[in-house]
Amino acid sequence: MMFRRLIAAALALTAALAGAANGQFYADTDYSTTEIVPERPGFVPGETTWFAVRQEVEEGWHVFWVNPGDAGIPLALDWRLPAGFAPGEILHPSPHYIPVGPLASYAHEGEPVFLVPVETPADAPVGEMIDVVIDAEWQVCEEICVPEEATFAFSLPVLESAAPSPDRVSLFAAARAALPEDVFGPATFARAGDRYALAVENWNAPRARDVFFFPVIEGLTIPAGRQDATMRDGVLTVTMEPGWTTDIDSGAVAGVIAYADETGARRGVNVKARIDGALAAPPASVIAAPANLGLLLALAFFGGLILNAMPCVFPILFIKAAAITHSAHGLPGDVKRDGLVFTGGVLTTFLLMGGLLLALRAGGEQLGWGFHLQSPWVVALSAYTLFLVGLNLAGLFTVGESIAGSGEGLARRGGAAGAFFTGALAVVVAAPCIGPLLSAPMGAALLQPPGVGMLIFALMALGLAAPFLALSFIPALGARLPAPGAWMNVFKQVLAFPVFAAAAYFVWIFARQTGDGALGVLLAGAILLSFAAWAFQKSKGEGRGAFLLRMVSALAVVAALAPVTRISAAPAVPAQTGAYGAIPSEPYSAAAFADLRAARTPVFIDFTAAWCVTCQFNKMTVLRTRPVADAFARSGTVLMVADWTVRDPVITAALQSYGASGVPLYVYYPPDGEAEILPQTLSTRIVVNALSGAGL
Repeated sequence: MMFRRLIAAALALTAALAGAANGQFYADTDYSTTEIVPERPGFVPGETTWFAVRQEVEEGWHVFWVNPGDAGIPLALDWRLPAGFAPGEILHPSPHYIPVGPLASYAHEGEPVFLVPVETPADAPVGEMIDVVIDAEWQVCEEICVPEEATFAFSLPVLESAAPSPDRVSLFAAARAALPEDVFGPATFARAGDRYALAVENWNAPRARDVFFFPVIEGLTIPAGRQDATMRDGVLTVTMEPGWTTDIDSGAVAGVIAYADETGARRGVNVKARIDGALAAPPASVIAAPANLGLLLALAFFGGLILNAMPCVFPILFIKAAAITHSAHGLPGDVKRDGLVFTGGVLTTFLLMGGLLLALRAGGEQLGWGFHLQSPWVVALSAYTLFLVGLNLAGLFTVGESIAGSGEGLARRGGAAGAFFTGALAVVVAAPCIGPLLSAPMGAALLQPPGVGMLIFALMALGLAAPFLALSFIPALGARLPAPGAWMNVFKQVLAFPVFAAAAYFVWIFARQTGDGALGVLLAGAILLSFAAWAFQKSKGEGRGAFLLRMVSALAVVAALAPVTRISAAPAVPAQTGAYGAIPSEPYSAAAFADLRAARTPVFIDFTAAWCVTCQFNKMTVLRTRPVADAFARSGTVLMVADWTVRDPVITAALQSYGASGVPLYVYYPPDGEAEILPQTLSTRIVVNALSGAGL
């Protein structure tokens, strides 16, 4: 029996060694290399096998700790193993504090090694080969942040016993030495005035310097906040600024105290401190963070106000014009109601989209404002919605009374619903193209605590709704508008054409995202929708025929919508030859950008998207002009296009590195020196002066 077991183990080990040559243990990505290796040559039933995830990060770059600080994505491993094999949590080495402007990252530099235990079931059969597949994701940052990923696949045998591989002893010994040590003594975490105090008893490193506490819970403290450490009677006390997280179920605060010992070497200590008393409510300094919150809120409001005049909003302005003209001459109470309901539609939609974006980002998604239009089916539904609005304005079908009828009747019956819908449509279709003044508050909304972010979104919404609200509550303004009459029916029909143009624009975006095949599905759906609208209008009446027409109309709508909801974006937006006129362009990539910067080549980055009207306007009126093309040629500037039409985490991360959360964004790098952020509304003079070094 023993002999057979030895033979089985030997065969399994031989197979493992043969398979290791073909296994995927190593990955070389743009800014880091990653290797996953087991400590022992195989699994042992009922025991733990340790794996090391060794990364080598380019100089000046870093990867993230469990709590990344203000922003970042830590290492995540998705293990695919047979039933019974149980991987444990990733053990990180002690983190580093890395300031990033006014923010801070909790991260690892150089060559960090992470350890992961895997439990082997006691009934694992000796001699069996175990296939291991690991999908790894992490983020590496310097001036920009780049998500990276790799898949590792290899096989290891189940052995009756196994000792650590001799060539890996030093690797695992160094990795364990880099892990934080156990805490020296009991610890408490409590409120101390307007700060938190972490007290650790029996602290045996009296000469510790540069002490900093890294909490595991995100938001427990301000990542870049000041921390002070004192030592008295063997008790180390670290005070810090409270963050926005106070809901802790465990009754304890876990983290790592990092410090420099008397030799200058960095060390870390694991801490699990008992919470003593109630934690502080988020102080005013957090709720009001950053310090210039008042300026950001003012920019958010006025940016939303100016958004009414941006090209993005033109289609919706035509719809709002009809509503304002009617409401201004209706019943005073109804006029005010419509103004409030319109504002409610804008505010509700802005907060829903902003809240969803913040929630998805908190879950690790790399998204920015306008993310919903990166989904082809959302773009398709936007096109269909505008198409139906145009058909309604053109008179193919009506909902409720005609606009040419009594003003009072329309106000009573359909004003509130129409006002709310118009407000919601204005946000969904128009807001993704960030106008002037909105870049700073939008970027802050995505980086600040959720309460601050939602407050910024609310001010943007109020700015967007302010003109309609003013017309509704100030009779003198409404009285200046023409009185309703028969002319409104003609005016309504005229308004259908710019709305059709807006629908066609969304069709073009859809084609850019998906290709010709999916475009055919969308156009077929538009024909079905027009038939549905016609059948709906013909069904107005009583009897069996009317009921059948309504059923046919509903089925046509379902047939139009069902196919587009299953269409996904193409892997990449196809390049457009001559999109920038005489200026040659190349797609943005972090690696190509780094190479150009290393060669001291001037670079102009256009962060754009097909669904951004402002981007397309700047392209047609400025970037494609002959003077701008000549300036690019004279300066030798390379035009890189970061096309965000479909979701791209690399471009999202690059936007965030400039403090932006949406497009357009124009960044110019001279041969030497820092980046210059150009205004969102470009002019030929602005671009030419930037490329020639004359400034903006």
